[in-house]
Amino acid sequence: MGASAVRPSGQCGWCPTSKLVIDWRRVFAVTQSVDVAATISRILTEHGPLDEDDVIARIRAEGVDPEKIPGPTINEMMCPARQLTDDRWVWLPTVLAGRVFTHRVGADEVAHDLLTVTPDLDPITELCLHEAYQQLADGSPVSLVLAEYDYQLLRQRGVPPEVIDPLGALLLPPGTLSALGVADGDLVGVRLSDSGLVIERVAAAQSPTDVGERLAATLDADEPTFLDSAVWTVCVEDPAVFTQPVPPLREIIEDQGLVHRDDWLAPPGFDFERWRFEGDCERLIRRYGIEPDDALALQTLVAVYEHMSAVLDAAIDAGEVPDESSDAADDDATTPDPDGYRALLAEFGSALSDPLLAELLVNETVGRGGSPAALGLFAETLEPQVARGARVACRWLRAVALERTGDVPSAEREYLAAESMDTDWPPTLLDLARFASDRGDAERGLTLLRRAGAGPDHPLTRVLEQHRAMPRTDVGRNDACWCGSGRKYKKCHLGREQLSLDDRVGWLYLKACQHVLLTEWRELLEEVAEARAIYPITGAEVPPGVDDPLLIDTVLFEGGAFADFLAKRGSLLPDDERLLAEQWLLVDRSVFDVEEVHRGQGVRVRDVRTGDVHEVRERMASCQLQPGQLICTRVVSAGQTHQFFGGVEPVALHERDRLIDLLDSEPDPVDLVEFLSRRFAPPTLVNTEGDPLTICEATVRVGDSAGIDALLDDAFDRADDDEPHWIEHVTTNGMQRIRATLSLEGDQLRVQTNSEQRMDRVLAVLTRLDPSATLLDDVRQPLRDVREAAELAQQMPAPRAGAFDPDDPQIAEALDGFIRDYETTWLDEPIPALDGHTPRQAADDPTRRADLIKLLDSFPVVEGGTGMDAERLRAALGLG
Repeated sequence: MGASAVRPSGQCGWCPTSKLVIDWRRVFAVTQSVDVAATISRILTEHGPLDEDDVIARIRAEGVDPEKIPGPTINEMMCPARQLTDDRWVWLPTVLAGRVFTHRVGADEVAHDLLTVTPDLDPITELCLHEAYQQLADGSPVSLVLAEYDYQLLRQRGVPPEVIDPLGALLLPPGTLSALGVADGDLVGVRLSDSGLVIERVAAAQSPTDVGERLAATLDADEPTFLDSAVWTVCVEDPAVFTQPVPPLREIIEDQGLVHRDDWLAPPGFDFERWRFEGDCERLIRRYGIEPDDALALQTLVAVYEHMSAVLDAAIDAGEVPDESSDAADDDATTPDPDGYRALLAEFGSALSDPLLAELLVNETVGRGGSPAALGLFAETLEPQVARGARVACRWLRAVALERTGDVPSAEREYLAAESMDTDWPPTLLDLARFASDRGDAERGLTLLRRAGAGPDHPLTRVLEQHRAMPRTDVGRNDACWCGSGRKYKKCHLGREQLSLDDRVGWLYLKACQHVLLTEWRELLEEVAEARAIYPITGAEVPPGVDDPLLIDTVLFEGGAFADFLAKRGSLLPDDERLLAEQWLLVDRSVFDVEEVHRGQGVRVRDVRTGDVHEVRERMASCQLQPGQLICTRVVSAGQTHQFFGGVEPVALHERDRLIDLLDSEPDPVDLVEFLSRRFAPPTLVNTEGDPLTICEATVRVGDSAGIDALLDDAFDRADDDEPHWIEHVTTNGMQRIRATLSLEGDQLRVQTNSEQRMDRVLAVLTRLDPSATLLDDVRQPLRDVREAAELAQQMPAPRAGAFDPDDPQIAEALDGFIRDYETTWLDEPIPALDGHTPRQAADDPTRRADLIKLLDSFPVVEGGTGMDAERLRAALGLG
């Protein structure tokens, strides 16, 4: 089901045509690859079921250190190993071999060739999470689908999302069920055969015998069990069970009186709702470190809110929502069973007098994507029922709900009403401090924060302290005010000074960032952060403790959060800040050419897309940027100056045009961040033919060891040594290179290559030469990046005496000749960074010459003739 991401072959940063190549013959000498999944498969097939300690002990006995295996030793996402109800591990294909599970299909399933998997088929379709079982025995593809995630595939197949069960379905090849003659109400079986999964029509099912009793015997009286684990446990206990079609698991469960919810199974009479409620209370205790009584009260209130939210959603769907002017709390159409909730609300609602619990209630409702309207309805219903000390919390909840819906003026009125009810209640004071900050009133904001008990390390305290306007020192208290009003300074502007717009630019930006962090925009920010984290970023690339400014800026502008901030909270901003913010909305992110750098002061940049030139005040970036460098950023007005916002992303020359095309398409923030994060991707290691580097070694038993020599002589080049040894050659860049080596020992032929493509090619030739040959072993170890290659290089033995010496004058002369020949060839090769033009063509084209100069300037200075010489290339191209 998973699709692997494809990215182009890596290129050295200084030379867009070169490939990083490893001497695979040396790597083979020290590489030992262990297929962990195959090892676990063998152990569990031969000795399972086993508990985890036994599995780890047997893995260690095979010579593998489990501590060096990345991730968990037994990774269910990587291999079909699963646990029974007693936590022992089994190899699922072995347990299910020959088993068949039935399902009674409905009309929608027949019409769209899909099978609902829960509960009937869960035990066997679990295999379809792994690539080897995402097809039927005849090779036709199948996949597990969820309406929420696989909507594109479902749209392609014309499957309405509503016919997909919430827990998923198995999507079959079109025409599968009709070809079997299956109709609504018929039984279909899914069987695991030797060659894979088979879909079959079941004419009649056998009596289930004691399957229901066996399932019941696996269950715990105090907690539910995963249904599929219970079924696998029964299969391990009885090799004959499910080998013939029996009624669907749903019918067996119902006949036995067992309780089934989603993918859980429990004994008769089990109270799932109580179990889930108690589990939710435990989760709250672990998450927030609160007392059990507080967790009980909080979870009860969350449950009431969720019930109200469901009723409100149903009312909205039915068109029965009251007008905003009506009192929702008194409307029986939208208030769910108020009499039934009064006792609960009176008992547990008073706990909200604790500010912490009130804030946690917001976290657990609207903070997790819940309906703000339902929170407002909940607060109105709650307020008359609770003790007086908790009513301020209800009024505060109403304000939060109004603010989350975008009604900021009404929210502020509710916050002020809550303050009048309790002048010391911290959540109200903290939110009013945010409003004061948005209005630019740092002094009122700091006063509110002090009343709320916020310390000097509170984020908003730090922001407001940085933006306090100090009294003027050039005017006395009793002097005429500097503004010309004719009043004394102490009566006019003393205590009401305001920073210049230039000094408030950062404050304005932080207000918008806070809007992202405190609203539903945070979800998009998390998606963007995941896109950024696809490649690990080292401390050398991002200084420790420095947040990545690109992420929130793309949410603000490409994502639309800044426009939302201005629409909802713009009325709170000072007039000059609001006008500046409106200007920012007109500024697009772009690619800039750094023309001039003044260290520690600023830079001059030219917009590559428009040609506009900007003088930017920038202290930190100006210490790192170089003239001629390409960067991606936003240059915005900051009062009397211009500044970079959203970080400064370096852009490689060969990526410039693609990035411009992306920016012109008004990209989604996730797509943009993914593109700009590619610079953190490690170089892709490839061989001289461009294949991804993979250390491959296979052993083949030949049918006729005496006659194979002549056949191998015809297909490959025999090496000049005493051993039966062959080489496959290939010519790339004018040089003959080794593609593969083959060595024969008795009846076993050992094949070594440095890519899967090369290994597949050789194995295909061997199959043609000797159809009776048997593949004994085929080990392939990808080298994904330079780090992995370096780890292998450290394991290599030291060069023997007489080995290659780069300081040897003859070798140095030969290497220098090779580099010069390559430079000559390079001048006439198409270069990606030059948009496919050759260096000579770019030198003759005035529109390309600047790019060529940038490319040559990016070449490192080499010493001792160990690399391409940019000065020689400039001379050859007439660039001086």
